[in-house]
Amino acid sequence: MTSVAEASAVTAPFVAAIAEQAAPAAIAASEVADIASSVWSTTAGLMYFIEYFHLAHDMEWWAAIMATTAIMRLFVMPFMVMQQRVAARMHIAKPEIEALNARIKGMGGDQQVMAEAQKEIFAIWKKHNCNPAYMMLPIAVQAPLFISFYFAISEMAKGVPSFASGGPDWPLGPISMHDLTAADPTYIMPVLSSATFLATVELGGAGNPETSGAAQQTMMTKWGLRALSVALIPMTAGFSKGVFVYWITTNMFSLGQTLAFKVPLIKKIVAIPEIPKEATIGAKASVVTKREIEQKFGAEPVVHTSNPKVSFRSHRSL
Repeated sequence: MTSVAEASAVTAPFVAAIAEQAAPAAIAASEVADIASSVWSTTAGLMYFIEYFHLAHDMEWWAAIMATTAIMRLFVMPFMVMQQRVAARMHIAKPEIEALNARIKGMGGDQQVMAEAQKEIFAIWKKHNCNPAYMMLPIAVQAPLFISFYFAISEMAKGVPSFASGGPDWPLGPISMHDLTAADPTYIMPVLSSATFLATVELGGAGNPETSGAAQQTMMTKWGLRALSVALIPMTAGFSKGVFVYWITTNMFSLGQTLAFKVPLIKKIVAIPEIPKEATIGAKASVVTKREIEQKFGAEPVVHTSNPKVSFRSHRSL
């Protein structure tokens, strides 16, 4: 799997180029120059990018964070579309792969047979253009951006004085949003962040039985992410409000993206293949049927060679 260090090589040139454009506009009154010199290049680039919107476009810090988040999510969007395409193609190719697995299942662990089967699987992936390795590319791109955003905003909350008055003037319930450097003592922002994350999970952003694997595995993943959404509330309660401005914005973007990928017209525009409904229904039915059979008859049911004995009761005629 691609490490974060390797993945950052994908995003570092892009963020560095942004920093070069943003830095001249901010150089006259830069508040991040001192702290940007002691952090990663991707983190420094995001600092200058946020400050660019703050100075060049006269945005408050909270609006600059949201604008930077939106542009970065648009940058990652092509990778997300590619992931959806590969997931759909993998599901279309699944019957061929399952047929191949069934054919070699009774051949034992012969190395030559397994090698030939692996070649055939690669051929199926090539035929449908659905190598699973491409599924990891969005994670490889987003991971360094997510980490860099967290460190950029956290460091700015500690080292940029105007962050203390960089929030919106309107309150969020009983709390003031004005100070982006402070934590939220009411837990409203941690709860809102976790709620938007959970909404994305529930609406299918974490996996869809029609596009990614078996229904049981998808459900296990969802339950794990549901637990994570609850655990994140106490885990992140001490973070600054500035970090939550980013997290809530990116979660809302993910939620909108998840809903958009469910619209047939949008899927057609971005060339995400439609999955035959018959194949989806058959796959779901096969999973349920196998589970029900095992529950009723055991993993290895005994097949009788003779007809079962049937007893007849005599009934009185009324």
